[in-house]
Amino acid sequence: MGLKKHHQFMLEYSQILFSAIKRPAFIFLGFLAFSLMGFFSLLIYFVESSTNPKMSSLLESSYFTVSTMTSVGYGDVTPLTPFGKMISMAMMLLGTFIFVSFTGVIASTVIEAEMETKKKKQKH
Repeated sequence: MGLKKHHQFMLEYSQILFSAIKRPAFIFLGFLAFSLMGFFSLLIYFVESSTNPKMSSLLESSYFTVSTMTSVGYGDVTPLTPFGKMISMAMMLLGTFIFVSFTGVIASTVIEAEMETKKKKQKH
C-alpha cells in the first residue's frame, strides 16, 4: 500500500470512528459506563472503607472500580468483605458487557461504511 493510499485509508477510518462516537448507542453506553463507575465507587467505598485500609478514601475506591470494570485489575487493591467481593464480581461482568458493547457499536459502524463503499463502487 503506497503512502497516498495509506493516508486516504487512515483519513476515512478516522471519519468512521468519529461517526461511531456520535451514535446514540455509543453516547448511551458512555453515560452508562460513567454512571455505573460512580455508583460502584460509592458502593464499594461504603462497604469496604471500615474494614479495608486500601479503600479508605473515595479516590482509592474509584481507582479500584475503574481498574476492575476495565478488566485491568492490577491486584494491588482487593475487597476483603464477602459483600465487597460480590460487588466486584458484578463490576467485572458489567464492565465486560459495556466494553464489548462499545466494540459492537464501532464494528457495526465500520461494516456499514464498508457496505456503503461497495454500493458506490458497484454503481460506477
